[in-house]
Amino acid sequence: MKAIKIFAALFMLFAVSASVDAQELSKANQKLLKKQLKEFKNDGWKVNPGQLPLETQLTRAFSAQSEVDAMGYEVWIVGEGRSTGSVYDAARTQAITVAKGEIAQKLRTDMTSTIEQDLANEQYGADEAESLAKTIVTQQGRSIDQQLNRPKTLMECSRKLANGNVEVLIRCAISADTVSKLAKAAIQQARRDNLLKDVEKVKSQNQ
Repeated sequence: MKAIKIFAALFMLFAVSASVDAQELSKANQKLLKKQLKEFKNDGWKVNPGQLPLETQLTRAFSAQSEVDAMGYEVWIVGEGRSTGSVYDAARTQAITVAKGEIAQKLRTDMTSTIEQDLANEQYGADEAESLAKTIVTQQGRSIDQQLNRPKTLMECSRKLANGNVEVLIRCAISADTVSKLAKAAIQQARRDNLLKDVEKVKSQNQ
């Protein structure tokens, strides 16, 4: 009886959490969220025993994708991965890999843009800033991959297909703040490697 009461309390806590998150969304997004939830259930998506309810997970993922800071920038970089297989664990692993790949692509794009803007502020021409930014990001491949080792899992669900296979869907995210931190570290590393050896010269000429 005690275990049942504890389970019921936890379920209510998750339900309240999902309700609060949903209330923080705009009316338009709340409507879209309800539509997505209905589509997911109709398409047969379910969660494994012990996981948060599908509604809670979808609300959390939807909230993360919609969240912006005071400047209007995204707070999370979100990636989605789907994979199909005869074994759940194998399909799940591949889905996570796909989701990480999507995050990595977005991270590299945002990081390139950030570095390019920083270089433009240091009196680099547009073409030179773009070329240097792409080079710097390419050289930071390992650092970027390390940031993807432990993404925050927002949603995990699966469904049985007609052929007996299982399809797994994963949505995960990393903080968008990672972009500025990586960009700053990358520029510092570029200076140490003399990739930006003319930066200080340009600065001194403009003082």
